[in-house]
Amino acid sequence: MEASGGGKMDPGGWLPLLQEYRLTALHSETVLRGSLLPDLSPTSPEVQAVLDGWEGSAHLHKEDGVTDVVLVYSLDERPASRHWVHALLFLATLLTTHAAGAMMLGRDPFATHVLAIGGLLVPYPTSIRWGMLVTGAPFAVPFMCVLLAHEMGHFVAARIHRVRATLPYFLPFPPYLSIIGTIGAFIRLRGPTVRRAGLFDIGASGPVASFLLSIPLLAVGFSLSDTVPAEASITTPFMVRFVGESVWLGSGLLTSGLAWMFGPEGALSGVLVLHPLAFAGWLGLFVTALNLIPIGQLDGGHILYALFRERQGNVARAFVIALVPFGLLWRGWWAWAAILVVLHRGRMVHPPVLQPAPEVGAPRSVLGWILVVIFFLTFIPVPLSL
Repeated sequence: MEASGGGKMDPGGWLPLLQEYRLTALHSETVLRGSLLPDLSPTSPEVQAVLDGWEGSAHLHKEDGVTDVVLVYSLDERPASRHWVHALLFLATLLTTHAAGAMMLGRDPFATHVLAIGGLLVPYPTSIRWGMLVTGAPFAVPFMCVLLAHEMGHFVAARIHRVRATLPYFLPFPPYLSIIGTIGAFIRLRGPTVRRAGLFDIGASGPVASFLLSIPLLAVGFSLSDTVPAEASITTPFMVRFVGESVWLGSGLLTSGLAWMFGPEGALSGVLVLHPLAFAGWLGLFVTALNLIPIGQLDGGHILYALFRERQGNVARAFVIALVPFGLLWRGWWAWAAILVVLHRGRMVHPPVLQPAPEVGAPRSVLGWILVVIFFLTFIPVPLSL
């Protein structure tokens, strides 16, 4: 049983109903944890009366004759959201991804110059050629839609479960240092997750959204791509051009299947030069796979903990170890493993939710296994080769 809302409040109405409780502060929210008096249950009139007037988030779970209570609320007024920051970062990333898309066509909308500092070459923009910039739209627009869908999936799921979350922060990056013009996007959860079902929904919603959007982008993009008669590597059969240079891209089970189904004739026997739309879809599946890695607080870590909380730590540690031999194929996996270990401070185990006892239910379990299959279908052993 749950009641949800928000605002400045005092939990005084709950205190006479609890036999014990404790207060903690988590993510700028106040959390009260306790248990109902032995003669009370979630359906008792006294409890229902307090629930009806409660504006915060209330989570009651009865097991073995004891009703566990978790209340999440704010004692102070919440600070105003700075929507202008999110909008500015979004527009800046839209600019840099458009520039990256233009550079795939051999155009430089930033009129880039290179400054030599000792033995180091530092590229820098000198102007913006707007007419040239818009030619990058076939890549930038669908790719930004994939990132936005992924992050808004998390955001909407968090709101449904009454977990405070920020709007997406997009991270622009100079396109001459990154061929996609960004290093991604993220949202921040500013409230605690109480139950595993909520954690599952928040973790799964992003990969589901980006996966579902990337499939049609990749299918249409493959149909617009061209094959060149050359011997392709088994691990990196796709190619995009960036300022006249060739960048080789890897393939997983799903991308190979889609290339065979929707690509031009001979797509798997030669080198497939990806249309910008196909590259956007390829990136969408790659982002989906990265986020489904079952480590710590990645989306895959959320999902695995929600389904099998006792086993998540062992799976996470095994996966980090597995990245070592994969690094022999692509050294980027070593860097990615190191980043994950540093960001999680060596702890691969997901932090516990406040009320772990309630199960996630059969529908979420089925979806969880589907996402495991999606991870293996979208995982690319050798993503990139220059």
